[in-house]
Amino acid sequence: MTAAGPLPALPRPSPMTSVLGVAVGAVGAAVLGGHVALPDAAPTTAELHLLAGHSATPSVAPVGADATSASATVPELTKAAHRHQHDQKIEDAIQRFESRIGTTRYEGYCERAVENAFGTQGHYGSAIQDWHSQDQHGDWRHAPRGAMVFYDTSSNGHVALSLGDGRVVSSSDHGHVGIVPVDHFRRPLGWAYAPY
Repeated sequence: MTAAGPLPALPRPSPMTSVLGVAVGAVGAAVLGGHVALPDAAPTTAELHLLAGHSATPSVAPVGADATSASATVPELTKAAHRHQHDQKIEDAIQRFESRIGTTRYEGYCERAVENAFGTQGHYGSAIQDWHSQDQHGDWRHAPRGAMVFYDTSSNGHVALSLGDGRVVSSSDHGHVGIVPVDHFRRPLGWAYAPY
């Protein structure tokens, strides 16, 4: 009987690659709403050391499951995604409104101009009706970027979109869409976040 030759050596995964693979997979599953059962940290560390050719006694303290739990990061990831989506919506609205600078199309239709900037229309019949429907903030001079700034200029009121730097983009800038100081219109009421 002849002796069998040695088996070829299989490449050994790096312990760091294995740990990162498990962590990334867990975060991905959590973000997608899936549930993943992760092995305990200590046995995983010991197994990785054995695979790498080390003794079973870990030379590095194992990372606790609570400190790197994927479920602990999901609320932060969700909040960040919502913030990014909200910020993108605001920037798109401002860009859309600014792209109409110079047009007379919205003269007398400030509410429609703001709603159209957010890609919608027909929610409110007038700026003053919109104002009374919102969670109101009085400090109109410091309206955040993308907030609607309201004015008591007439029975219908006026609304413009804050650029966040003491200016608003608005219809009715001498009959045109334009950028003016936030105090350009008389009797400011305050500001509100756009509900769209």
